Amino acid sequence: MAVNSTYYLNAADLATATAVYLDSALSLIAPDGFYSDGVISREQSLGILLTANACPTCGTPCGGTISGSGGQGIYLVNLDGGSTAGDVGALVIRFNPQSVPDGIRVTYDGNVYNTLSSPIDGLHQSTNPLGFTVVGNTLSDCGMAGNTTTFPSLFEFLYVGTGFVATGNTQSVTISPGDVSLGTSPGFCVMVIPKVNATPSIFNMEMLGPCSGTAWDLNVSCPALLPSFQGSTAFLNSSIPCGTALTETYYFVRVHSTIDTYVGLYDYIFTDAYGAMPLTDGYYLTNNVAFPNQVLRVQSGIVIAITNCI
Repeated sequence: MAVNSTYYLNAADLATATAVYLDSALSLIAPDGFYSDGVISREQSLGILLTANACPTCGTPCGGTISGSGGQGIYLVNLDGGSTAGDVGALVIRFNPQSVPDGIRVTYDGNVYNTLSSPIDGLHQSTNPLGFTVVGNTLSDCGMAGNTTTFPSLFEFLYVGTGFVATGNTQSVTISPGDVSLGTSPGFCVMVIPKVNATPSIFNMEMLGPCSGTAWDLNVSCPALLPSFQGSTAFLNSSIPCGTALTETYYFVRVHSTIDTYVGLYDYIFTDAYGAMPLTDGYYLTNNVAFPNQVLRVQSGIVIAITNCI
């Protein structure tokens, strides 16, 4: 059973300390065992702290920005989406790989999420539902496109609230051609993860830096119910009369870069406020666009075209 108590370190934080002490004079070594600061846990053995591990029941609070940079490796972030009754809805991740290709996947409540939508060119998703989706600029590819590449010993880095520290562990990762989705620099790609219950609260995020160097930015919004808009039922083509009744309620996540309240190109569309059920492929009339009324073409739950009604 975990026991809360006051301990002392011989460094600024648990990530960089070499031992845990019972007194501020650092003369009494704490008993061997596991110690956690709420972000990482480390085992002390024979008075020496071993490598850091993720704290499985706690994490970095959502609602902030995290930047990663460094060498080739796996960068881990355990994100806390909250555990109260109000901490439900869609958790929205915005991931910018800049230009050098980077991968991302998130595990939550036993499910792996790797779907992205870019404001530049829309859908990016690995063909492997459990794999990393690797995005970035084709011109900066380090040999992954069209090839199966195994990285046998990628160093593992864990986010500890102020930056990443090496855990001392390595991982082997294989990237297949279907994992790689490169083009122009995609900007802030958006991932949506539904959180329909108060618990579990931890989202295990993995960012892959497969090339010789990596630099990326991550913005994570806390879970919230999605905004809604009115639209028509699905049509088989874009020839929808402008006077068609808007009888259905849909929900969306903004991907397009203009900050407004309208549905735009490459936005996600759902049939629920949690972002759990993507809208079925088809054509839909709506007035919640910059130039009402217009027709949304939806594919894989993402708006891929906006055209005029008739």
